[in-house]
Amino acid sequence: MASLRVGDKAPAFRLPTGQGSEVGLDDYRGRPVVVWFTKGMACPFCRQHMSHLARGYPSMRELGAEVLEVTFSKPDRARFYVQNFTIPWPYLCDPDYAVRREWGLEERSHSPLYYVKNAFLGMTMEQPPNDYGASSPTMGEMTKLVRDDDMGLFVVDRDGIVRYAFSGSYMTEGGARKMPSNEEVLRELERFAAKGS
Repeated sequence: MASLRVGDKAPAFRLPTGQGSEVGLDDYRGRPVVVWFTKGMACPFCRQHMSHLARGYPSMRELGAEVLEVTFSKPDRARFYVQNFTIPWPYLCDPDYAVRREWGLEERSHSPLYYVKNAFLGMTMEQPPNDYGASSPTMGEMTKLVRDDDMGLFVVDRDGIVRYAFSGSYMTEGGARKMPSNEEVLRELERFAAKGS
């Protein structure tokens, strides 16, 4: 399945969160939502991206929007992250990648050498700066960190239609994929935000 495009109906989902509840996209019907698929707190690049997005989060909330971060974290690990780090939005758990696949995000297969090389790079590289600090992944998280899967950021309007879509592999030839700017996301939200919500 191809990644969702602008104009597509956003597939519904309901997932457990690190905050202890379950959250579904339909819970936000009538409000714009930023649905962000990441590897989560286990990933140093994702922590850097979280820092970036958190700086724009108050402005997104002023527009009535919510951010839903969909990660591969299992619920117990997600609870650990929420208890030990300030995560300002719902931190959702999709450990079997079911929702990620429904949204058309892909995983590419490689030779065993690819995964060994990525594991070595992950253990020896300098961590990118972020506002959350360091976090040591579990062995289960480490196997998912080296996968070549897609990240994605989607803006869904109050009627559940995708109005902005950004996705692709975490890594590019030039390094980690850059996130859209907060200004770009805010521009999209401003176009579809419900007034007075």
